[in-house]
Amino acid sequence: MAIRNTVSSWGTAAKLLHWVMALLIIGTSLLVLHVNDSMPWFKSGPLIFITYVHWHKALGLIAFALIFARLAWRWSNPPPKIVELSPIEERAAKLAHRSLYILMVVVPLTGWISSSAFGSPTKFFGLFEIPGIIPKTKALVGPAYWTHFGLSWLLLAAVSFHVIAAFWHHDRKKDDTLRAMWFDMRRSDGR
Repeated sequence: MAIRNTVSSWGTAAKLLHWVMALLIIGTSLLVLHVNDSMPWFKSGPLIFITYVHWHKALGLIAFALIFARLAWRWSNPPPKIVELSPIEERAAKLAHRSLYILMVVVPLTGWISSSAFGSPTKFFGLFEIPGIIPKTKALVGPAYWTHFGLSWLLLAAVSFHVIAAFWHHDRKKDDTLRAMWFDMRRSDGR
């Protein structure tokens, strides 16, 4: 399996970046749901709350760094042509992917701004502290937090649409869209 993309398949680097970002988005989302006691089977105490908030922020900053690596990799490795799409599907796919990329940049950035405005540096898994991106600014805490919150739900909606589209291609169109992003490159035609 090639590291770089080819004309007809995603390379290993693109696949790794794709799945690591997926895990980071899902992981940070689950952590924050636990932090906010949104899960009926889990109630957090103060120590767990603080720990999960710092894990959420650290994972968000990792995602923030990785999205730039992913964008650089994508610009230097044109995407393969896995399946033929209709003009409407092509436009929808481009819009969906652009939206995902924009949100993967903006969501962690607004989280970092929100945390910084609150005056809360990120304790990076207890190893070191990442300072705020802006000075503590009480007036900005609410708007930054609610922007981060709203955009986070928009990102989760976009990810959900992405997953539904991938399974639609796999189950209804019977093409290789989903299979192509997985690590087993065998195609439906046996190649």
